Amino acid sequence: MKKLFDYLPVVVFFALYFLSGRDIYLATWGILIACLIQVSAGWLIWRKVERMHLLVFVVTVIFGGLTLLLRDDMFIKWRPTVIYGLLAVVLLVGQFLRERILLQRMCEAMMISGLGYIVPLARRQWTILNAAFVLYFAFLGALNIYVAYSFSTDFWVNFKLIGFTALNFVFYICLFGYVYSILPEEERNRLFKDRDAAPDTDHTGAQDSSAGDAPGDDQGAK
Repeated sequence: MKKLFDYLPVVVFFALYFLSGRDIYLATWGILIACLIQVSAGWLIWRKVERMHLLVFVVTVIFGGLTLLLRDDMFIKWRPTVIYGLLAVVLLVGQFLRERILLQRMCEAMMISGLGYIVPLARRQWTILNAAFVLYFAFLGALNIYVAYSFSTDFWVNFKLIGFTALNFVFYICLFGYVYSILPEEERNRLFKDRDAAPDTDHTGAQDSSAGDAPGDDQGAK
């Protein structure tokens, strides 16, 4: 449920845009309210506000507010570029953390949550993955603003829905393929086998405390 909750603002935006006859301003109101609900409900239900949710909320308030105040939809079109740019900068700066880079902390927290153990990767491999994310987010930010200025609002919304979804699918498939290719055979087998036994708490517990410091263990990068 919590993972699906991450996509609430995006779902509301697209739903209102298409159901309202392509009213970008109504869709902007919708994503503003949805982001507010996301942050508020996160605190009320889980007693925690995800850093990613808070970042998206602040950017949405600024650019969505300018869109509605000035009646200029170009501001809401800048929103994804700003978010992708901030994510790229955060990951780039996080590369220089001493023990474990920021991406490693985030991914290891998700591994513990989803797999029950941490897939071991070397520092160099994490650096390659981090560079891939930084370049990919920078590419998405640039592509978004190119489409926003070069095509109609309707094309931009459809491209966000279909084009970005396809790009994300291809990117994460390639990323998984890279990780899978560098894993030892025993780790590959472990990754896909059914895990009926409880996770190794002695192994994961020591890692979990530091991984929890990562901002937004969940989108995204939205």
